[in-house]
Amino acid sequence: MWVIIVVLCVVHVWSIERSPKWIFYATKATPIILMAYLVFSTGSLTGSYAFWIGLGLIACAIGDLFLMHPKDKFLPGLISFLFAHLIYSVAFFTQTDDHFTIWVPTILFSLGLITYLLLLPSLDSMKIPVAVYSLAILIMAWGAIEVWIDVREPLAGYGAMGAIVFIVSDVVLAIDRFRSSSAFSRHVIMVTYYTAQILLTLSALSVYYLYH
Repeated sequence: MWVIIVVLCVVHVWSIERSPKWIFYATKATPIILMAYLVFSTGSLTGSYAFWIGLGLIACAIGDLFLMHPKDKFLPGLISFLFAHLIYSVAFFTQTDDHFTIWVPTILFSLGLITYLLLLPSLDSMKIPVAVYSLAILIMAWGAIEVWIDVREPLAGYGAMGAIVFIVSDVVLAIDRFRSSSAFSRHVIMVTYYTAQILLTLSALSVYYLYH
């Protein structure tokens, strides 16, 4: 299954600036759906870490469908990914203890604020949606890093790395949409996006196989 997923990711990145376009549309969300299938095929119970990661992947796949729509469906796509990050946050924070660090949210939210202020002049009517979305993904990353700090296992590292790479992908996407668009940036967006989702999926599968 992983070979198919990776091949589909590569084909989609290749198809960004090429024809026929049906390949682009057919391959964008398919790897994410297959990752969700892998996670749910573990038989994860409702409320488990893997269950929430799988649910987040489904929300991301829905967001992908909106974002690749020929008409501009950016806001519905943004909302879908907002829910995905909230779901991922549930997955991470249910794995943490009651003790949280100060430096992690301080660094994350400081960098997030700086990035948001740099984008602010170009956001226009998207100021509030982008602010809310940014807050959600930063909270998700905070939770992922807290789990890694608590557990100190490779499986937790997958989740933390996935969250950080997801932020990188979204920062490039924001720059591409609101500041300067280019074919190269769209390739970077998808490579980092797929990498982030693969890492999050591996974190869910690692947790499952660790205890089975």
